[in-house]
Amino acid sequence: MNGVIAVRVLLVADTGVTALVPAVRIVAGMLAQGTSLPAISLMSVSSTDRNIAAPGPNRRVSERVQVTVLAASYSAAKAIIRAVRAAAADRMPAIDGLTDVTVHTDSAGPDFLDEETGIHMQSQDFRVSFNEAR
Repeated sequence: MNGVIAVRVLLVADTGVTALVPAVRIVAGMLAQGTSLPAISLMSVSSTDRNIAAPGPNRRVSERVQVTVLAASYSAAKAIIRAVRAAAADRMPAIDGLTDVTVHTDSAGPDFLDEETGIHMQSQDFRVSFNEAR
């Protein structure tokens, strides 16, 4: 979950992202049903601790975070995902309780359309690495 927080901090601090999606609709976890569009959901996909002998007080963690954009049009979803990549790729944010935080892009997901609701979706994964207290 710390990786999710790190990516969210980057997104809500970036005016390119918040010009397209208000910070209150950039959410860690599932979006509430009925959330206005556009919106962004951040979810942890996987997390791995690096196990080493005599590890000391910290552990190195690598977490995959999925950022999913939901928008009313395809062009809006694409514009938002471009802003998300620009805001979070290749960054080293300062996050309380973590050290040596790095954020890099991982895989991008396919284009989705929920035909029933008309919601366009696009996802981008980020690989977030950090040290946390044991």
